[in-house]
Amino acid sequence: MNVVRHSDIPLGWDTLAWELGTFYHHPAWITGVARCLRYRVHWLTVHDGDRLAGGLVLAEVPGLLGGIRLVSFPFSFIAGPMATRAEVATALLGEAEALGRERQAKRVEVKQFGPTAAAPARGWVRTDRYRTYRILPEGGEAAVWKRLHVTSTQQRIRKGQKAGVQVVDGRSPEDWLAMARLEERIQQGHGVPAPPRALFLDVCRTLQNAGLADLYLAKVPDGRVAAGFVMFKGPREWIYAFSASDPGLVKEYRPTHVLLWAGLQRAVAAGVVLDLGRTSPEQGSLAEFKERWGARADTLAYDYWPDAGGLLNARRDRGALAAAAKVWAALPAPVARLGSALYRYLG
Repeated sequence: MNVVRHSDIPLGWDTLAWELGTFYHHPAWITGVARCLRYRVHWLTVHDGDRLAGGLVLAEVPGLLGGIRLVSFPFSFIAGPMATRAEVATALLGEAEALGRERQAKRVEVKQFGPTAAAPARGWVRTDRYRTYRILPEGGEAAVWKRLHVTSTQQRIRKGQKAGVQVVDGRSPEDWLAMARLEERIQQGHGVPAPPRALFLDVCRTLQNAGLADLYLAKVPDGRVAAGFVMFKGPREWIYAFSASDPGLVKEYRPTHVLLWAGLQRAVAAGVVLDLGRTSPEQGSLAEFKERWGARADTLAYDYWPDAGGLLNARRDRGALAAAAKVWAALPAPVARLGSALYRYLG
């Protein structure tokens, strides 16, 4: 089976991504991230006559100490091969391995949705370390509401609404900058570099103008922005991304609960799944939060060649990564913001 390599978006990729892919397969996301974080991108395709039968996109992610990884795709938790049949996916992974050898990559990483992933290709290692949590729209809004945990979810939504939290659709550069600042604060608290502001002010705003993303902001009665999140809008599922809040306003206003419920209402009305994103085994409290929204856990199948190493397979609650996170969290905020230059290495 012939696999073709491209240095730019192949003809027909948009259609293939709409039919078989997720938001993270959309060329606007791929090219936006590549432009913002300066990644070289390889597009692999398999043709069936004049139509595409499969596609896989890989970015070259540099290492801090040199070398590269080939990743499908950075900051995208489901971006594996799109294929009309299993042998197409196998051919794409074979070509990814060949490209990895040629580029002398330390590792090739491919991220797939477990329930639909084909068996791992020969010579690849699969891990099922991560889960994603998905809220199904079945039964409509009333049924979805009933599936929410009564005390930890329903009551907190009502508390925030009663406290006067208003959900605003952000569109202006100032709105996106407010979201970037919230994200910077929350990521420093987690002990990791935040995304560069250009990811919000350039990439996400461009996606919004194309109808592929929304910005939800929660404002309290005095006008302060208490929380925000970005909704990525794919053909079959919407993705709850970059959620952040002001820690000083959370208990009084519960802005995240009000925001997420507003986003969930829109997803249900659109008849799409709301994906709450990837969670690792050590993130037990986060998994519990998602389950209390009535979300179903599904396995993510991550395939690696030649081995399953790197940050994605390392625990962050102990050892060197935990120690580094404590140091990062203690940095002055302006210094930590400069660390967004390191974000590209985390892809």
